[in-house]
Amino acid sequence: MIEAVIWDFGGVLTTSPFAAFARFEAARGLPADIIRRTNAADHFENAWAKFERAEIDIEAFDQLFAAESLLLGAEVRGRDVLPLLSGDLRPEMVEALRRVKTRLKTGCITNNLPANAIAAPAAARSISPT
Repeated sequence: MIEAVIWDFGGVLTTSPFAAFARFEAARGLPADIIRRTNAADHFENAWAKFERAEIDIEAFDQLFAAESLLLGAEVRGRDVLPLLSGDLRPEMVEALRRVKTRLKTGCITNNLPANAIAAPAAARSISPT
């Protein structure tokens, strides 16, 4: 019997950041998918992985991500990528969450970021815990 549902926040309750990455790259004349390719390269030990595990702060992330992306063809500052993570709420998914939590326990997971990364996205603040 199902007792609980665990939701992922980014890309489920909010839109995926991939579209924001693509718009950012196009607006700056960067190679397509440079951000995603940088995130995928050495995915256990790259700047992104270290930042998510809170092993480095925003300054180190900014510098390491820039160096890693430059190796793949274009420098992208890590600090410029972080604001792109805030997606828009998906109203249909928020409604699904509200309906599910009337019958089941619910939990929400997301990537951990250091406290100095970015302010909580407005989307996260707008979902009532009740």
